[in-house]
Amino acid sequence: MKKAIHFGAGNIGRGFIGPVLQDNNYEVIFVDVDERLIDKLNTSKEYQVFKLGNTKDNSINVQNVSAVSLNNFSAISDILNEVTLISSSVGPKFVQDVFDVINKVQFKNEVTFIAFENMYRASSTVQKNSEASNPYLTVIDAVVDKIIPPQKKDSLDVIVENYGSIILDESKTKPLVISDIVKYGHYEEEFIKKLWLLNGLHLQLAYFGISKGYKYIHEIYKSDEGKEFAIKASSELMNAFSLFAKKYDDIEEFSLNINDRFSSDTINDELLRIARNPNIKFAENERFAKPLDILIQNDQPVESFKRIIDLLQKIDYSYIDGFNDFHYNFKNGLPNFLQNFWGLDDRNINKYLERLT
Repeated sequence: MKKAIHFGAGNIGRGFIGPVLQDNNYEVIFVDVDERLIDKLNTSKEYQVFKLGNTKDNSINVQNVSAVSLNNFSAISDILNEVTLISSSVGPKFVQDVFDVINKVQFKNEVTFIAFENMYRASSTVQKNSEASNPYLTVIDAVVDKIIPPQKKDSLDVIVENYGSIILDESKTKPLVISDIVKYGHYEEEFIKKLWLLNGLHLQLAYFGISKGYKYIHEIYKSDEGKEFAIKASSELMNAFSLFAKKYDDIEEFSLNINDRFSSDTINDELLRIARNPNIKFAENERFAKPLDILIQNDQPVESFKRIIDLLQKIDYSYIDGFNDFHYNFKNGLPNFLQNFWGLDDRNINKYLERLT
């Protein structure tokens, strides 16, 4: 059996990547900083992944797993020379640290690295930020999509939504077989499609829902006003992506699938979690500002965006993590925000003000 080492034994690592690697006939070795979690994995050697909803195969038994501490470089080095696939789900802040550990090893055989992170071109970015890596190491960028609800503490088992998607950048090396979950495609398009149509809608719904007193995203879809806003926001985001990619196939189906997932009351996706870190999520090239710019430059409707801009200025969201620092940009009004936070020139500021006020 092939071997894979996966950095990050958290919910995504165990609940999503672990089963995918097992389906591809890899023996999975996890690396983590949590010593208690490592001990549990080495004692149990297996765990269950339960799918939400009425699915034919409701659970997956992930077997023959083991784990090693991130602090044990000697053991990690030995394992790295035995595997053909290295992967991670540690979060954008830590993926560079993972690659730096990997880069200390001089591989003797062909090895592939895939960072399953919610980050633009995570695999190739960390490689570029490192010293020259071993010629035997191939990196592949991935777009990953999976919602995992809050979990029970102290359990190896993970509950996940039924839907899951991994889209790998086209490469001569294909470490994972094509399946219902795994595809190979045009990375740039797939990343922007997910960032705008999923993460962008997520963000708009979070601030809309919090303004209405909701706690979970699925509660928005129980009201007529909420459903109407979700439909409007989805439509405008689809329009922006179509203008960007000059592509219209399958976008509506993709968007409908997202709304079906968000409206499910089995996930309990908390709005405060989605809304946190607004300085990042509302940045000029991110999930809100970039599609808005495309729509404004093409004289297209921006009603949902205008609604969110109004809420950001009028509603006290100070209990959202990071909101006070972000809201400081509105201190001297919307023109100041457009100039200082999004870096717009006078011509574009006037154009934006005509559409957003």
